Amino acid sequence: MADLAVIAILLVGVPLMGWITLHGFQTGTMYAFGVPYASYLRSKNPFLFWFATMFNIFVLIVGAGFLLKGIV
Repeated sequence: MADLAVIAILLVGVPLMGWITLHGFQTGTMYAFGVPYASYLRSKNPFLFWFATMFNIFVLIVGAGFLLKGIV
């Protein structure tokens, strides 16, 4: 039963993480997952923008990996 709940959360969370990362590229403002008060502008803070981007992509890949492992 707990596995089903985790899969359900990941089915919602992984696409949401992907959308947030894509939206950050489009707008030039990246939000790091788990840090609701921090946003980084690509023009003002390029290092933190790309750091948050890499962090988001890492979380997205790990979440997708867990999702695929749970489904298969």
